[in-house]
Amino acid sequence: MKIIFFGTTDESTDVLFELSKKHEILAVVSKKSPENTKRRKFKTPKLIEYASGKYPLYQPEVLNVDFEKQIKDMNPDISVVVAYGKILKKSLIEIPKYGTINIHPSILPKYRGPSPVQSTILNEDIQTGFTIIQMDEGIDSGDILFQSKNFSLSGNEKYTEILELLFSQSSKIINDVLLDIANKNIKPEPQNLDTGSYTKLINKESGKINWNDSSSKIYAKFRAFYDWPKIYSFHKGKRFILHDIELSNLNSYIPGKIEKLDGNIFIHTSSNMLQLNKIQFEGKQIIEPYSYFNNFDLSKTILETK
Repeated sequence: MKIIFFGTTDESTDVLFELSKKHEILAVVSKKSPENTKRRKFKTPKLIEYASGKYPLYQPEVLNVDFEKQIKDMNPDISVVVAYGKILKKSLIEIPKYGTINIHPSILPKYRGPSPVQSTILNEDIQTGFTIIQMDEGIDSGDILFQSKNFSLSGNEKYTEILELLFSQSSKIINDVLLDIANKNIKPEPQNLDTGSYTKLINKESGKINWNDSSSKIYAKFRAFYDWPKIYSFHKGKRFILHDIELSNLNSYIPGKIEKLDGNIFIHTSSNMLQLNKIQFEGKQIIEPYSYFNNFDLSKTILETK
């Protein structure tokens, strides 16, 4: 088949690689990469590194009529969408001969919308999976073409690790699915949207910690937002990011209270204490928390709990 590939995340590269083994990649469409600044340098995304020089690469700001004409002129058989990050209009979805399919990292209709993997982690699910759908104008509401088995989770996986698992697994079967589509061996199954759930858009404020939550809930938030926006709290009005934390068996008493124990820093929650391993204040380097908090009398210090 002649394929237009829509993807942005590093983890989507596995799918593109497998598609390229048996199909003609007409173009790769990706979100525009962030520009470097004096304070922050961004790595070139893995997908861009892989696709550059191999395929025509498009990073449109908007998917307008001019872009749709470019796609139409390529005369694609199908478009494959893998964590692209933008909504496709019906007119763009319907251009290819076989339409557009999407690999969605959840067992639909559960966790439709923009943050299925984060929601899987935040809800402390013990299983996950992926679904391949025929896209329509709705949000992850298209007919199901393939649904994976459930993959067990340990409760320690971070966002990128689950995304890598699901797209790696989906890359192993994507060519079989395309063959079945071409041979009309798939009977699309409509989703029962009444039994599903819809996820929220994640923003920077989503990462704020409420120390009145349980340690497992805060740890889940840390794992869900590990890539972005990361979790954060405040000490004496200064915002700091928690880059590395771990669960403990130590009982908590006052949520938000900071505890120094054996050269480590722990924070009380509504259940057990959490150990802080790496933190970063805005505009500063990542440091070990003890080197900062050891400068304060913490006997009456309580971190913000809301």
